[in-house]
Order: sequence, then C-alpha cells, then structure tokens
Amino acid sequence: MTAGELRESEPTVFDQIIVDTRRGARGRYWTRVRSGLIVVSDDELTTDQPRAVVIPFTSDWSIRAATAERLRAVWLGRTPGALFTLQRRRRIGHALRTDDARQSGARLRDIAVVYFGARRVAAEPWKTSALKAQVARLANYGRHLTGTGFKQLLRGKTM
Repeated sequence: MTAGELRESEPTVFDQIIVDTRRGARGRYWTRVRSGLIVVSDDELTTDQPRAVVIPFTSDWSIRAATAERLRAVWLGRTPGALFTLQRRRRIGHALRTDDARQSGARLRDIAVVYFGARRVAAEPWKTSALKAQVARLANYGRHLTGTGFKQLLRGKTM
C-alpha cells in the first residue's frame, strides 16, 4: 500500500500522528509527527515521493529513530513488526484501563469483578485475595505508565 493509498483509506491515522505541516521557503514540506520526528518532503505526505526524516539529538533519540524505521516500513508497504509480545500488550491494556477506572472512582473489587467475574471474586476472602493484589499491581503499573513510564517502555526498559 502506498502512502497515498494509506492516506485515502485511513485518514484518521494520519490525523492522529501528524501535529502540523508547513511549507518552507524552498517549497519543501516540513511535517512534524507526534513522536517528535520531522519528515521533509516535496509533497504533503500523500504520494510516494522521496522524503527525509530529521531526528533531533535528544535523550529520546533512540525512540525517534525506531519510529522512523517503522514509518519507513509503512511507506514501503510493509507491516512493521510488533514492539511487544501479545501478553505484554494485553497487560499494558489492562493496566491502562485499570488506571482509568481508578481515576473514575472505581474500587479495586469492582475492577476485579469486571476482569475475573463476580463468582470468582466472591470465592475467596477479598482482604487477602490474590485477585486484589493482581488488580492493585495493574493499577500501580497503569499509574506509572501514564506518568513517565511510557517513555521507559519505548526505550525497552521495564518497571
């Protein structure tokens, strides 16, 4: 799939990752992507023209370089490989949903019922329950990720 076809089929994907696009004095387009990359091209990222990526030398350089490599794969019509295993992606998803539920005022027990079912939660004493501990760990991990943990995650470091 070419970049133009991707733009036509999934305009919301581009809308979510492109922060802004400006045309320079020499006619080139400078597009800032949400990850911090700057894509330089002769068009507005809708054709398969040659382009360049400017990566700022910051502490997040390795993250941005990996993002550029994944962007290149998409541009060439390839599907970039998953950054994390399926198990890790599920845990991250559960942690973020748990953190969101906690911020909305849900109790750990309510969250456990959603994840494990009311019968399983009621089967053991809640105060010493392994399910309570598991949901508490998910809430901690979700809070960490929404703070600064997401950058550590992208750098390949774990909590």
